[in-house]
Amino acid sequence: MLDTLRRYSDRLLGRGHAAITVPVMDGALKPNRVLDDAERVATRAGLDDLASDGQALFVSAGPVLLRLDGERLVELRRFDADISALAAAPGGLLAVALEGRSVRLLSHAGGAWAERARLDRIGDVPLVGVNALQFEGVDALLLSDGSMRHGPADWCRDLMEKGRSGRVARWRFGGGIDGGRAELLAEGLRHAFGVLPLGGTVLYSESWRHRVARSPASGNGALLADLPGYPSRMAPAAGGGFWLSCFVCRTQLVEFVLREDAYRSRMLASVDPRYWIAPALRSGVSYLEPLQGAGVKQMGVLKPWAPPRSYGLVLRVDAAGRTLRSLHSQVDGQYHGITAVAEFGGALYVASKGSGHLLRVPLDVHPGAPA
Repeated sequence: MLDTLRRYSDRLLGRGHAAITVPVMDGALKPNRVLDDAERVATRAGLDDLASDGQALFVSAGPVLLRLDGERLVELRRFDADISALAAAPGGLLAVALEGRSVRLLSHAGGAWAERARLDRIGDVPLVGVNALQFEGVDALLLSDGSMRHGPADWCRDLMEKGRSGRVARWRFGGGIDGGRAELLAEGLRHAFGVLPLGGTVLYSESWRHRVARSPASGNGALLADLPGYPSRMAPAAGGGFWLSCFVCRTQLVEFVLREDAYRSRMLASVDPRYWIAPALRSGVSYLEPLQGAGVKQMGVLKPWAPPRSYGLVLRVDAAGRTLRSLHSQVDGQYHGITAVAEFGGALYVASKGSGHLLRVPLDVHPGAPA
């Protein structure tokens, strides 16, 4: 009863749950051009996820599994469906998720990557939106299933429908793999998108709640909360902590639309999804895109501080949940829709799905310093 009254009061006064404010990017989050100044390593349509086993960097692009070889991407295997998540472990193990509905464990033998086991469900419920994978040791795999209603490609619909059916699970495959069951770690999540074992707990990104949480939960379970972007995949960082990609950023306009249920329902039913008032991995390609307040060109120039329909953002976070630095491609930049990061060979590799580019940032580059 008290919760119902509080929610009604919040909506009436525009505060708490009903507020449409978005955190200001300042301090460690102060905008810079590190991503726009980064080295462009490769270009590939459908570029999405990255994984490293310490010896090689693996890349997914549509249905193709690739490995970075010097300055070029070499095809390792082509699947019959798009790869929606990727993970690598020492000892010649790879895991791939195909269209969010099936996780395949691959081992390297005889010069080829052969399927060793398969997971298609958590308990009795089929996988639908697997979007991130991480090995936990040599006998377990962590996975996030973003939604039980929508596949990974329909993340925007899940956001606009205010989905809360995401799950995080652990698949213990051990030595005797039967492709069997997975242990559920968290459910009822507002779009799970990213997992990482850290300090005896499992971290997971809950995109539509703008937070990174822990399982098992301690306190309120949140390591990072009220982020200015929608968090997604994570990768371990040298020296402890992790890197976090934010694949799109929040705006007051989208926060407002999410609270106007009647308007939002009509928009979903009658407007082409490309032109919804919603975030995107890429923007500025059509004059039909919705305008966003100050996001209008003046004298032919789009201001870098305009509200972002698309944006590029990576955070460096320590083990205690403090954001140490951030890497940006601002509104007027070109490397938006950052969906994955990975440290490899003394550099940070960044996947910009919005532009289809693989970027490399030296780890000693800091905001304000030349790349």
